[in-house]
Amino acid sequence: MARITIEDCLKEIDNAFDICALAGKRAKDLASGAEALVDSKDKPTVKALREIADQKINMDYFDISNKEKIESQLFGDTSGISEEEVIEELSNQLDELPDGETSPEKAEAVSPEDSQSPDDINNPEEKSDGFEENTDKPKSE
Repeated sequence: MARITIEDCLKEIDNAFDICALAGKRAKDLASGAEALVDSKDKPTVKALREIADQKINMDYFDISNKEKIESQLFGDTSGISEEEVIEELSNQLDELPDGETSPEKAEAVSPEDSQSPDDINNPEEKSDGFEENTDKPKSE
């Protein structure tokens, strides 16, 4: 193919807007260092259109690309830890906690001064917080 256009891609994907969005996403990924799926010395935008026309990528690319991006942000590219391993480790840690025990982080987050007893909740007027309630009615004009 000497020249690639959106018309060539319309044979594979029937919506010009979807083609533009997909080609733009793929071109951005190619420019960021993603490996091209077609042999071409063209710029990333043309490579993306060639990949669409050659059916190398389709609308599923959005889901796959977003999933890979999220996983690389969560787990890092070189960590080698899968999502399943993280879930399993967290489940094991939760299983090791005795019933009713909270983690140290949660225990520090709630201090005795922050908690209210049932009496404080039922009788709010007995506890003064230094502010008086304004009982004045607004003046009508």
